[in-house]
Parts: sequence; structure tokens; C-alpha cells
Amino acid sequence: MKPFIVTLAAAFSLLIAASSYAQSLGDLAKKEKERRLQVKSEPKVITNREASKYHLGAVTTGSRLTPPAKQDSEKPTLAKPEGSMAGPVSDEPTDFQGRPESWWRQTLSDARKNVKDLENEGNVLTLRQADLQNQFYRESSGFKQQDIQREIQKTFYEQDLNKEKLAKAKKELEDLEKEARRSGALTGWLNPKTP
Repeated sequence: MKPFIVTLAAAFSLLIAASSYAQSLGDLAKKEKERRLQVKSEPKVITNREASKYHLGAVTTGSRLTPPAKQDSEKPTLAKPEGSMAGPVSDEPTDFQGRPESWWRQTLSDARKNVKDLENEGNVLTLRQADLQNQFYRESSGFKQQDIQREIQKTFYEQDLNKEKLAKAKKELEDLEKEARRSGALTGWLNPKTP
């Protein structure tokens, strides 16, 4: 009989816990309903059919629409995004997305520097491989040749990684230049400044 009493007591405590849990869920649902009633407006969802009206509008992520001055205005005004592309600091010309010339020059300069650094790294790896091969043929000890051979294999692996990174960096630079042209950046902005 004792196990039955323990089981009955455990079931009763579960029943009490479940009822208190259900009450708390009901309270939560009530609070959520009240919260939703307090929210005045929902964000506007732009469908594919309406997208053509907004094709020249600024693209922002995470910002909310500001209340329009008039209800009959067609284009909504967007809040200024916070960040580095919030707008030009001076009277600097901008592209269609509001990115200034200095932003494009800096971004493209960084991308070109990355490509140049990877090309230099590839040249260093090629020279290192040639030096290791010379060491391998000069060495008479088989054990030392094995160590050098491992270093040569490691250099081949590093060269392969470098080639992949370089191809990716060149593709990113090319894509960045295409994006600049599509967004209305002037051709002179894409060329590096000459001293």
C-alpha cells in the first residue's frame, strides 16, 4: 500500500503544479493581449508589386519609418540610419545609396591592398619553396631531408590556401567595383588617387 500512497501524493503535486502553470500561462496571454492593444501601428510591408514605387529610396536595416507629414504623400521618409554611412560629413558628392566618394575610395583602397598583400604573400611562399628545395638537394642526411620534405609539403599547402584567398579577394574587388557602378558612383571614385 505504501507505494500507492507515494504515487498518489506525487500525482496530486503534479496536478497542483499544472494548475498553477496554467494560471500563469493565462496571465501571460492576458498581458500579451494588452501589449498588442497598446501598439498603435504595424511596420509597413512592401510587396513585390509596390517595390517599383520605392526603388530610389534609401535602403536601411533596422530603422523604423518616421511618421509621414501628410497622409497622401506617396514616398515614406526613412529615419537616418546610425553608423558610418549616415550621410556625408561635408558637401561631398554621394551615390544613389548616399555613400560618399571618400567611402568608396577607402573601401576600394582596402580591397586593393588586400589583393596586393595576398599577391606578395604568394611570391614569398614561392621563394620559400625554391629555397627549401635547394636545401633538400644540398642535404646528405636522409633524416634532415625528411624534415625539409615536410616543410616543402607545408609550403605547397600554404600556397594552395593563398591562391584560394587571392581568387576570393579578386572576386570581392570585382564585385565591389560592379556595385559601385550600379549605385551611381562616378568613374573617378573607382580609380586610386595618384600622388
